[in-house]
Amino acid sequence: MLNSSTPSIRRRSLSLAVVGIVGLSSLVGLPDPAAADDPTRPGWTLLYNESFTNPIDTANAPWVRETYAQPFDTIMDDNGQWYRNDYGPAWTTAMNSFRTYRKEFPVGQNGWLTASLSARDWNADGVIESPPSLTREALGSEFVAKMNVPDHTGGVILRPSQQLPDAYRVEYKLKTIDFGGKRNGTINYGGRVNGYSTTGCKTQHPWGEGSDSPGWTGDASVPYCQWQDVRAGNYGYNGFHFMSIVDFANPAPRNNHFWHYRRKVLMDSFSQHPDRVGSGTGGRVCDSNTNTYYNYRDGNFNTVNMWISGMPNWNPGRGGLAGNSQWFMTSCSGGVAEQQLSSAAELQPELMPNTFYTFAIERDATGYVLEASGNFARVGQKTLRFHRPFVVNNNPIWHYNVKASEYNGQFNGNLVQNDYNGSTTWPNQWPAGSAYPDWFVIGDLYTNVYEGSASLTDVRLYVPSAAPTNLALNRPATADSQCAAAEAPAKAVNGSVSGGNTDKWCSLGTSKWIRVDLQAARQVGRVVLRHSGAGNEKAVWNTRDFDVQVSADGVTWTTVASPRGNTANVTTHTFTPRSARYLRVNVITPTSDSDRAARIYELEAYAS
Repeated sequence: MLNSSTPSIRRRSLSLAVVGIVGLSSLVGLPDPAAADDPTRPGWTLLYNESFTNPIDTANAPWVRETYAQPFDTIMDDNGQWYRNDYGPAWTTAMNSFRTYRKEFPVGQNGWLTASLSARDWNADGVIESPPSLTREALGSEFVAKMNVPDHTGGVILRPSQQLPDAYRVEYKLKTIDFGGKRNGTINYGGRVNGYSTTGCKTQHPWGEGSDSPGWTGDASVPYCQWQDVRAGNYGYNGFHFMSIVDFANPAPRNNHFWHYRRKVLMDSFSQHPDRVGSGTGGRVCDSNTNTYYNYRDGNFNTVNMWISGMPNWNPGRGGLAGNSQWFMTSCSGGVAEQQLSSAAELQPELMPNTFYTFAIERDATGYVLEASGNFARVGQKTLRFHRPFVVNNNPIWHYNVKASEYNGQFNGNLVQNDYNGSTTWPNQWPAGSAYPDWFVIGDLYTNVYEGSASLTDVRLYVPSAAPTNLALNRPATADSQCAAAEAPAKAVNGSVSGGNTDKWCSLGTSKWIRVDLQAARQVGRVVLRHSGAGNEKAVWNTRDFDVQVSADGVTWTTVASPRGNTANVTTHTFTPRSARYLRVNVITPTSDSDRAARIYELEAYAS
């Protein structure tokens, strides 16, 4: 009996050109690490908060054989037509050499979460040799859900039991993780290699990278151990999905190539083996303190990748695989999503569980927010937060529309495979009238790669609270000057940033300021400024140094915020609420380059 499995090489589009995609860094509603157990989030109403104080009941959940009689699709699903077209009859023989079993059970208040597990029966005798598990355990003063995957052919995920609302925030605390990466400077720790057991072979069988991928014969009839090794070598890597948003209902663990066609946005780890890095860089990692990159090979291999899936290659060619383009966001790119493997940070697993990491994804009417907080290597305690609109420069987030009304069909296409053993066309992969409600996935969702354990708690689902009143909306605004007639101060209080490059106040004056008259004394405790990048202009033109001031009479001013060195597209300035009739922004340094113009796309004021 072979006790191994198949992590397929995670397909990264490293050679594609960088294309500028706007990513909006924001500081709205960030959790305070010192009060991390407080579930209050400004602007959000908490629906569920699962802290696993009650036992997880798995007693009545049997393992059920997966026959694939009704596959989710015929593309890259586990017994998908794509593999048969590529590898031929030998692949079907390889697929039939084992059995797959699944288990699912409800978790949490009213069963709002579902645990979905997948396991392999190697010799088809009805006994799972190394079953994965999800168990409740005490960890200090908390309870956690522990995911344990002792063989990389298994998988464990948590997902919502119902589709997510149109707008939401999902977050949780990661307390421990052991899915590869270095520990105290080495990839070999705990008697394992990059998190994998040293017992037996561990290969990609039966879902290889495609028959023409380098590093093996491409012949599906070769023995299990002759497929691509996932523990070491050119295809060696481990990992974990901190959180993904996917485009289909009731997700369950499947082979990794399937997921490359089904994700919208995601945060994950990518723990490469040094053999895979080889003499190259292995990609790059952002030092968010200096906003400079360092080579992956010089890090600790516990990366946090914050990225989106873009359009697929509609005709990959013989011996290849279906999959989507991949766009990565970091502080070093100013939150702009770039088509180059770039990690936003690195975890420090050695510090856990005394420290933890919080991961969150939000969806609003304009796009998605990816957020990660914790004590990251090289940079310390920090919150990394990036907003990516649904479409930027004609580059969409794949299947972003949760309702048909959000999309007009402009990115539709046919997926075409002309391969060695067959040809298939899958038409209308994103037609007008389609809708793809969101589902989140947390855990090990690959059944041919990833092995290890992780624990988490405080899984929370929020929906937007009733919208607060923008006290500055359409109020009289004046300024020192304006760059053009179409860029008057009134544009900064019109409630819009999407009206093009003139939907802003702009000034080239010697002293640059904008003032808003609230027309009555009002309680003000929060001011939001949307800078150049929020209006789809250059992020380097975001207002760099400025003062936010309030006044009761328009004569005597009190400074409530003095940002310096700002690079964010959107900034939020919260202070003790006070009575004020007038607001003013004094611009000291308008940009981070030599451009002299001050630009404010929107000035908003709220009671708190």
